[in-house]
Amino acid sequence: MRAILPLRGRNAIVTGASRGLGVYIARELASTGVNLALVARTRDAVAELARELASTGVKTVAIAADLTDLARLGAVVSEAEAALGATDILVNNAGIDGIRVYADEPDEQTEHLLQLNLASPMLLTRKVLPGMLARKRGHVVNIASLAGKTSTPFSVSYSASKAGLVGFSLSLRAELHGSGVSASVICPGFVTGEGMWAKQEAAHGVQVAALLGTSRPEQVARAVRVALRDDRAEMAVNPGPIRMVQVLHQVSPDLVSWFQERMLGLRGMLRTLALSESAERAERAESGTQTGDRR
Repeated sequence: MRAILPLRGRNAIVTGASRGLGVYIARELASTGVNLALVARTRDAVAELARELASTGVKTVAIAADLTDLARLGAVVSEAEAALGATDILVNNAGIDGIRVYADEPDEQTEHLLQLNLASPMLLTRKVLPGMLARKRGHVVNIASLAGKTSTPFSVSYSASKAGLVGFSLSLRAELHGSGVSASVICPGFVTGEGMWAKQEAAHGVQVAALLGTSRPEQVARAVRVALRDDRAEMAVNPGPIRMVQVLHQVSPDLVSWFQERMLGLRGMLRTLALSESAERAERAESGTQTGDRR
């Protein structure tokens, strides 16, 4: 591990900062003295958090941006740097979930998910890299998921996007080695209390098997700080036997699928949620309304 970036006084962009994990990550970074550009679809959504964190003594700015508008990404960086100065840290946290039956998933939902979860972090990273490389300091932290590390049924597009984000992070880290700039990836499991899975719990009353384990959003936020402080390549945030599952997955994905289904009940739980989503989508189509869960 190489500690390359003292945190106090650094400037960070945090996407998806209006709710869920983004709020906890922003507060954790502010507690270490990091100045923050908080990005969400509407400025009002992050303005209150910006005021809260500014009261702790750090500089903050609230930035409105739809990150699926890929042409807007350069302006996000420009606005952040106009308010704070050069970007030292980028936390790509914004994302959307997708527990669905893949064969029934509308093409536009697949495209939207991949744009927000994968294309946007990759391209936003490219916007900050030239400055980081010129200054020979900087760090990119991507919030992926354990769904991108193992076989996760009924989350095909989501899992693919997070697997891509893991691969992007580690490949970029290898390319940047020796430059003074680095990259890390955080892979949470099931997070309770806030975020995507918490909404599923509240909406459907589902319970995660004890062996799968759950984490709190504060633990994910602390992992971001540790990854920055110690230059960690990858950090899993989950109390269950996830490391064993990941090793087994490299040897036999089918064995892991069997274990998840028979021992953990994961497939059945996600199937129930996916079928519920399909039914809700059909109802929305009939009523002409749409909903979504983004952070």
